[in-house]
Amino acid sequence: MTALWRLSNSQDLLPRARPAGRWHGAGAAVVVLDATPAAAVFARLAQAEVAHPRALPRNYFLLEVRVPAQAVADLRPPAAWQTDLQASRAFGNAWLAQGEALLLKVPSAAGGCQYLLNADHPQLAQCQIVSSVAYPFTPHLTGIDGAVLDGAGWLASARD
Repeated sequence: MTALWRLSNSQDLLPRARPAGRWHGAGAAVVVLDATPAAAVFARLAQAEVAHPRALPRNYFLLEVRVPAQAVADLRPPAAWQTDLQASRAFGNAWLAQGEALLLKVPSAAGGCQYLLNADHPQLAQCQIVSSVAYPFTPHLTGIDGAVLDGAGWLASARD
C-alpha cells in the first residue's frame, strides 16, 4: 500500500461538485490525491483564491489515504500538458473511459506529481483513509494578520 494525501472539507473519497480540472472534464468522478501532506495543502491553497488570509477556508481535514501500489497507471501525458488544456483533459478523460486503473499518476503544475483517483472504479473499496486530522489554516497562515494593515494589499510586491 502507498500513502497519499488529500486536504478536504469532507472525510471520505467521494467527489462532490465535480468541476472540470486540468486532467478531466466536468462531471468526472475524480478525486485528486497528493504525494505529501505539504503538497495537499499547497494544492488546496492554490485553489482558494482569497483576498486576505482571514478568508482562508475553515474546517478542512488532512486525510492520509492508503492505496494499492499496483493500482497506479503511470502513462505518458501529452507533451504540452501545461499549456494545452484540451490535450490534458482528453488524456485524463481517455484514462477514465478505459476504466482499467484505479489511479493515474500525473505531473503537477506546481512540480512533483498528483494522483487522480477514479471514484467509480471497482477497486475503490481497497483505498483506506487511515487518518483524518482537522486542519485549520488559521494558526500558522493567518497569523500574519498583525503584520499587514487592514485595507492594504496583503501580498508583497517587489517595487523597490
